[in-house]
Amino acid sequence: MLLHQLEFWLFWLSMLLLASSITIISLYFYHSRKRSNNYLGQQQFELRYFIQKQVDRNGHLTGYECLLRQKNTDGSWTLPKNLDTLPLQRVIFLLEDTFKSLPTEKIQLSINLEYDQIISPEFDYFVRWAISKVAPMKLAVELNVQPGTHYHNKGRFLHHIRQGQSYGMQLDVDNIGTDNASLSSIEWMLPVIDTLKCSMRDFRKTDPSIWLDLNLQFWHRFSEEQHINLVLTGIENEEDESLAEQLHIDLRQGYLFGRPIDPISN
Repeated sequence: MLLHQLEFWLFWLSMLLLASSITIISLYFYHSRKRSNNYLGQQQFELRYFIQKQVDRNGHLTGYECLLRQKNTDGSWTLPKNLDTLPLQRVIFLLEDTFKSLPTEKIQLSINLEYDQIISPEFDYFVRWAISKVAPMKLAVELNVQPGTHYHNKGRFLHHIRQGQSYGMQLDVDNIGTDNASLSSIEWMLPVIDTLKCSMRDFRKTDPSIWLDLNLQFWHRFSEEQHINLVLTGIENEEDESLAEQLHIDLRQGYLFGRPIDPISN
């Protein structure tokens, strides 16, 4: 009887060890493949940060947003794919020259990062480095959210953001959309969000009959209730700006105030 029990437990122990081994091997190959596809970490791809103005309702400069661009064979610059494959070490390298070209004003500088970059072990060092480099500017880390995304390690994310905020960093959340999924995707982040960003691209109706679950008026009211800043981006013309004025949205960004520029060549 004892021998049978021992065989039983040894069998399940073997199964457990086998399952653990398979999991470890799978994770190794996943991360190996991710590293092998990490083209943004390879030096032969020319990357550079462009900057775009953010202004208030009076047209006064309130900050810049750093936007990563990749140089194409025809000399043009476009948004690269798989931004989460860019190591923070290379982000630092790329920003060194960008920071040297920026004015020393007490305005905000937003840097776009991916979720995986924020939960990485290098994030704390990145924030402290960036704050020391951009002073007297204020640093904001900007996260582009995607409704329906499964966010892993939420506790680590919140811890990293709170740690960064203790240094003086702010968190901007971009890509706030028109459906209820947009609200659901950020509810767990609300305690650490400093600024929400909505784009006219998502709220500009081509047909008056189109129904928006969440309109700009909702987000303006919501941001006030949550004591969060609201920025309207993608403002391209006077009609867009008139809407921002009508809704009393003070912070604005878009082609009407200036396209992204390369600060190094300008």
